[in-house]
Amino acid sequence: MKKTPLIAAITCGILLFACCGFFAYQCFSLSSRCQNLETEALKLKEDNSKLQEDNSELDTELADSSAQLKEKENYAAGQKEYISELSEQIDSLTNGEADDTENTDGSSENDNEANSSSEDDSDADSSSSSDSYPNLYAEGCSPEDTQKVVYLTFDDGPSNLTPQVLDLLDRYNAKATFFVVCKNNEEYEEYLSDIVERGHTLALHSYSHNYHEIYASKDAFLRDYEKVYDWVVENTGYTPSLFRFPGGSNNGSSYVVNDIIDEMEERGFQYFDWNVSSGDGSELTTTSNIIDNICSNVGNVENPVVLMHDGRGKNATLAALPSVLEYLSDHGYEFRSLDKNVETVHYR
Repeated sequence: MKKTPLIAAITCGILLFACCGFFAYQCFSLSSRCQNLETEALKLKEDNSKLQEDNSELDTELADSSAQLKEKENYAAGQKEYISELSEQIDSLTNGEADDTENTDGSSENDNEANSSSEDDSDADSSSSSDSYPNLYAEGCSPEDTQKVVYLTFDDGPSNLTPQVLDLLDRYNAKATFFVVCKNNEEYEEYLSDIVERGHTLALHSYSHNYHEIYASKDAFLRDYEKVYDWVVENTGYTPSLFRFPGGSNNGSSYVVNDIIDEMEERGFQYFDWNVSSGDGSELTTTSNIIDNICSNVGNVENPVVLMHDGRGKNATLAALPSVLEYLSDHGYEFRSLDKNVETVHYR
């Protein structure tokens, strides 16, 4: 009977040891699981941060894509309006030729004699209008003013392409106009001075190039343009006096844009649209398209102001520029930059 307490004590000891071992194992297991959960939580936090960054980049890309789409839509609308005007001009010329034919058929001999006399007078006037005094010109006027001139303009720069554009222009002794957008890039800021020092015109395009913000009101436009104006002056010492509406002057509501024009003109600024487009606003445009768009249309308008871009990614424009310069130079065009004395090209 004395062995019974001893056996009971041993049994309790064994059970106690087993319980302690079980609880120790459970504690170790829980600790391991906690570490795993902490690791997974850290990973999830990193993934969430990365997702937020990706979402931010996607939002930015979406905003840029929307702006580009809006610009393409405006370009298409402008082209439609331009084609409509050309059609009206063609119809007018066609009707005029028809009227001339009717007058010719119904004219009498006296009319023919009168026409003959008129032609003789015209020939005499033409002969008398020839310049017999080629050196008799006042300052600021010369026979060179009658030669063919083209105004190349570049929007949305500066970018890493701008120095190469400037070098190509120098090669052909060509002057151009650069409508710039503010860039938070010190290297790009140096290109502003290069533009001025090489004899080109530095003009304003916008600070943000955000259509929704810029055209919200007259004050919104002025706030944006004051920023890009200060940016140019601080980095170059040059005071710009020309500007171009993002997307053209027909991009915002007529009421707001008209108020902006009146206000900017009162402040001494002058705006330019364009009458020849390279088409490089579209990502689908090729180098050959750009060359054809410019070279085929420059001769169809007076005072041609050509729209191109030297912003980031416009490599097709850079590739097309030598051919454009060569073609226009061979056809007798002089490349000049815009200033306040040039006849303006406006959509309105």
